[in-house]
Amino acid sequence: MTIQQPPVVVGHDGTDASHGALHFAVTEARRDGVPLRIVHAMPLPASAFLDSPVLVEELDAERERIESELRAVATRTAGDVEVQVVTCHGTPASVLLATAEDARILVIGRERRTGLQRLIGGATAEAVAAHAASPVVVVPEDWRADRPARRRIVVALKEPAHSNELLDVAFRRAEQSGAALRVVHAWDPAHDALDAHLPDSWTPRALLVDRAEAAITGLLQPWRRAYPSVPVGVEVHPVDPRADLLEETSAADLVLMLRGTAPVLGPHLGGVLRTALHASDCPVLVVPATGEAMTPFELEREGALLR
Repeated sequence: MTIQQPPVVVGHDGTDASHGALHFAVTEARRDGVPLRIVHAMPLPASAFLDSPVLVEELDAERERIESELRAVATRTAGDVEVQVVTCHGTPASVLLATAEDARILVIGRERRTGLQRLIGGATAEAVAAHAASPVVVVPEDWRADRPARRRIVVALKEPAHSNELLDVAFRRAEQSGAALRVVHAWDPAHDALDAHLPDSWTPRALLVDRAEAAITGLLQPWRRAYPSVPVGVEVHPVDPRADLLEETSAADLVLMLRGTAPVLGPHLGGVLRTALHASDCPVLVVPATGEAMTPFELEREGALLR
């Protein structure tokens, strides 16, 4: 019996942004040798005559037309990758979440919008990134598959909690792509005196940076031993983390961020992650905090790391 591998799922609505997302998803599926599922959400008509036979026929015809176009796009783009096309009625976020329950990764595009359009358009990316069971990649509207590789993956490290889940994905991807890792931690000095968990404002800034760098370096040691071929750099910046991260994305192929979990609200997106989803220059990979990632030591005990 053949076991079906979890697919790469990508949302496609015919826009330039979704074309970029499709190219990214094809690369993912081809590299991992897994199927690709292309999903299109069809809005439900707000009509009291939805059950009319004529309307149902028109909706079925529209579905067939869209699926035919998506298959043609897949043939041109995906090549030898196994492709499944799915069309469902509903909002983009609800359709993507429902059709990606078994996904290994979910890829969506980000359109360039302004004002109210940006607020509404960003709702899909935020809803999917906040609630998807799998990792989610949000691809910028101007991303192209043939852009020169920058050979750098940025890891936005906020705190030690769940860091192994983020670093597990980061080191694996860096090894696969031959990229260097740049682990970045930033905090806003203006908030230091307002947070009891942060050092007081009298502590020299340089000393705080040194302490943070030392702590992160220690956190990375087992991962460096497990992945000796991956170059790793650490950057600690006492600046606004939103502006700092956006600057980092301008020289990266991918930025990895952790989706946190609030005690009462559950999965949530912080301000820095929301900013990256809206304005990052490179694709953003959102990793859900599940608590299931193994440390390098655990992987060695399981015999999964033969290095």
